[in-house]
Amino acid sequence: MLTRLTFTMRTKDDKIIIKQVLKGDVAAFSVLIDRYRHMVYTLAFQITKNKSDAEEVAQDAFLKAFQALASFEGRASFSTWIYQITFHQAISKIRQNKKHNLSYKENISNENSPLTDDNITGQLLEREDRKRFLNEALSRLKGEESFILILYYYEDLNIEEIAKITGYSATNVKVRLFRARLKLHNELKILLKLETNSLL
Repeated sequence: MLTRLTFTMRTKDDKIIIKQVLKGDVAAFSVLIDRYRHMVYTLAFQITKNKSDAEEVAQDAFLKAFQALASFEGRASFSTWIYQITFHQAISKIRQNKKHNLSYKENISNENSPLTDDNITGQLLEREDRKRFLNEALSRLKGEESFILILYYYEDLNIEEIAKITGYSATNVKVRLFRARLKLHNELKILLKLETNSLL
């Protein structure tokens, strides 16, 4: 059960919590970790395609954010800033390991995800099947492609915000997003065809 103090902390604006941390209340940073750890891990996993690597990237991202908190200027949201750190940490991890694990077992999808395409799934797929197919299709995309899709659809970030996180130009983000959607569409069609054939 949450105490009144804990509840108050968890409902505070990110910038207020950051000010508290910078004033010496180091424990307050745990509120930010609780608030963003799921999405940070999800984004890290989309790039690394590996659970242990994603966990390490998430930990490193929060540690780096904590160490550099004094440099956070507040012109962008804390979420944009931590996602930017996560992106670069994950890319660095891939370059270090030079490996990709295409097995995606985590369920990060929303049952009403805008990524699902009724023209693809039709009446053949129930809600859980759509989740499973979407997760599998995302796992088949390149890390940066699925990362951008997650930011755009699940986090509802706009092109400019994604550009800031990734370091790409807004035009580049638009092109990458368009290509990623096409690839996702194709992967969903392939998976559906394989599923249909297995039932025959």
